[in-house]
Amino acid sequence: MSFPTLKDCGFYKDSCIAKGFEVHSLSTLVSQDLYIPKVPHQHSFYQMLYVRRGKGIHCIDFEEIPLQDNMIFFLSPGQVHDITFTNKNPEGIMINFEDHFFNDFLLHQDFIDTLPVFSKSCHINSYHICPDDKTTGNIFDEIENIHQNHPYRSELIRAWMLEIMLAVSFDVRNRISHRDLHCSNQLIKKFRELLEKHFREEHYPKFYADQLAITPNHLNSVCKSMMGKTAGEMIRNRIVLEAKRLLTNSDLSISQISFEIGFDDNSYFTKFFKASTRITPQQFRKSLFR
Repeated sequence: MSFPTLKDCGFYKDSCIAKGFEVHSLSTLVSQDLYIPKVPHQHSFYQMLYVRRGKGIHCIDFEEIPLQDNMIFFLSPGQVHDITFTNKNPEGIMINFEDHFFNDFLLHQDFIDTLPVFSKSCHINSYHICPDDKTTGNIFDEIENIHQNHPYRSELIRAWMLEIMLAVSFDVRNRISHRDLHCSNQLIKKFRELLEKHFREEHYPKFYADQLAITPNHLNSVCKSMMGKTAGEMIRNRIVLEAKRLLTNSDLSISQISFEIGFDDNSYFTKFFKASTRITPQQFRKSLFR
């Protein structure tokens, strides 16, 4: 058994590939049993999920988040997630979209990835924001209710989605503490970008410090001050997260996963993983497929 990767954001429609997006009613997906698969999985597309009313658990990259009313989730390609509703009639809206849905619309290519809610280099856990007014819910109503044949449907939905993402991103920046506001620090931002590109083959702070033209001690000091973690801890955390994502695919052997993230010695990878998680890769995999 392998955890699947969904590549068609239309789920049960055929129009998404051409348009680059699809809007789904959460109540329809659940009541008609259309939300497939009902197991942890990945997407090759982005997802914005608004739970207007619902109870249960949303597990994102192995972190369990209790559902409550008026929650917004932002998922990037590659994240592993699974959502379980404990109430019978959840309400909300799910919007799946490809990267070109906005890249073809905005002058700034990859603008979506620069926002805190979708940033691949910033880990602010900003994917569960609860709006404290009715504005966001009203915008989702507009998105859900706009007629399929409206001549500017795609353009309006893009504009409304941008309004939500920008408003939430602004709110995230205002709410998080100074320590967590690391994206404004150019050194940390560049370090995180380098980490995303090279964590599979470069496992030590010296490489990143050299690329940034600073000493490893200085990099550690800045990371500790801004993030509360050393550069080494940040590197290890990123490697472990990738290992967990790969372990959700049971078609890959432990040796293959070890090689994929830069470990030539399978036994060393097992020790590395256990030191961070207190369980072996095999034990972690078994816990997923129970």
